[in-house]
Amino acid sequence: MKPLNIAHRGGAQLMPENTLAAFADALARGCDGAELDVQLTRDGAVVVHHDFRLRAGLARKDGVWLTGPGPRIRDLSLAELRQFDVGTPQPGGDYALAHPLLKPAQAPVPTLDGLAALVKGRGFLLFVELKCDMSEDSADPVALADAAHHVIAVNGLSDQTVFVGFDWRALVPLAAHGAACWFTTDKLSGDARPVMDAIVQAGGQGWFPNFPDATPENAAYARARGLEVGAWTVNEPADMRRLMDLDAICTDRPDLLAGLL
Repeated sequence: MKPLNIAHRGGAQLMPENTLAAFADALARGCDGAELDVQLTRDGAVVVHHDFRLRAGLARKDGVWLTGPGPRIRDLSLAELRQFDVGTPQPGGDYALAHPLLKPAQAPVPTLDGLAALVKGRGFLLFVELKCDMSEDSADPVALADAAHHVIAVNGLSDQTVFVGFDWRALVPLAAHGAACWFTTDKLSGDARPVMDAIVQAGGQGWFPNFPDATPENAAYARARGLEVGAWTVNEPADMRRLMDLDAICTDRPDLLAGLL
């Protein structure tokens, strides 16, 4: 068995993260799928973006990069949000220095509908992270889950989609309605088995841990409970080799994983 090669945010070290350019690149590379983050705009559009606010040194409007925390996604209409380019990091900025291989491309924040049109009928999996938490910057988790699920369903992509996320309030109702849900966890301390038990009780189909927690023992226990196992975000070849028995590996460097596979 070989793990699925899942391009994290479309392959964030190679192309502008969470953009159609990145997802098209992942498709062209032969990746099995991509992980992406979704949020809601003020007018209820489901858009693909990681941070709750537009990021300084990455988002720019009329050619001028933001120099401080940008507006919240939830405070902008879709039309207002699409005035920003998020595909070209500011040269010499923190983001550009942290992504030295990135190929810039002018890119607005895409909608989930736009991504669905790109991948429909391509056999390309979407790991849709419902980006929400307890903060005031976040959308309501149930509203976000319902809206994202609706977009996936009307585009006929339910069989190509796995919903993931740290905020299980968004996943539980989707799992109850039969959607594929892999429950995400951050770095755990202590015994991981109670966490996996909770995922099973919540109706999850998979466990999506931070990669150091995806030990052979933990993976074996998860599978004994009927769960699939993926890991995020795995960027070093040595870690990729160690995790080759998982069901999916989520990586910023799908090119390196493809070489190993």
